[in-house]
Amino acid sequence: MEMPIILTKHGNINTINFTPQKPSGKTIVCIHGLCCDARIFQYLAQDLTSRGFSVISIDLFGHGTSDGKKGDPNFDDCLDSLYEIIFKIKQYSKVYLLSHSIGCTYSLWYLQRYENTLDGLILLAPYVRVNIKKRSDVEPNIAQFLYLLLRRIISPGLLVDVRNTLPNYTKVGGYQIESMIKDKLLNFKYSLRYLVDVVALKNQNATNLSKIDIPVLILHGKKDRQVYPQVSEAFFKMIKSEKKSIQLFDCDHWFFDVIFYEQTQNNSQESRNDFLKHLSDWLERN
Repeated sequence: MEMPIILTKHGNINTINFTPQKPSGKTIVCIHGLCCDARIFQYLAQDLTSRGFSVISIDLFGHGTSDGKKGDPNFDDCLDSLYEIIFKIKQYSKVYLLSHSIGCTYSLWYLQRYENTLDGLILLAPYVRVNIKKRSDVEPNIAQFLYLLLRRIISPGLLVDVRNTLPNYTKVGGYQIESMIKDKLLNFKYSLRYLVDVVALKNQNATNLSKIDIPVLILHGKKDRQVYPQVSEAFFKMIKSEKKSIQLFDCDHWFFDVIFYEQTQNNSQESRNDFLKHLSDWLERN
């Protein structure tokens, strides 16, 4: 495992690189979600490298040790820098973009802007504002969102704690969020501009975001309350690609803690192995 800093035109991006002994010629670039950083993919990456896949996990701007204002990164700068990283990898390897939760917003927008740079897309619990009554236990209701929008207009750069701003955030997140709160490297304060413009509004045009022509895999937990599995099921039906696949697992938002900082006995190793095999088998086929 290496942790090189990549210099892009918008600043330094911290990465964690996992290189297999016998590379398969396929590289997975990982994008984390809200309040997370590149370290959340370490367990997943170690398994994938044992199967011959190269993995690069990145800290988005404003997260981890990458440049950018904590909690208020520039969305377009993130996409541009992601392109710089992927463009270099593409010279010697196939590239698959894997993202979790709000990280999927970056992946979907990246694909719209740089559609010819990826060989496959993997979405883990994507939050997309598909046309269903309720998408999450954390999502603000109409009145709460209008209040959030008003505050964003008045004080766009004001940093607020998502634990107090998003309904049920800590409660729904379970022991994982409780563990993350103790991690001093993680940030829970975001600007009102980021919460409204990126977390809410960037996901609202599901029709455009579903214009995907490359192979795509969607994985979701049946017990996920942070993003309901019905979101993935509805979005999957909208996707244009003929090479699309979806699989639901009997888990929550963190996929048996495969996508998390530590693996506890709350989930069985058998469950984790099943998830990892499904993902690696798809990568082998595509």
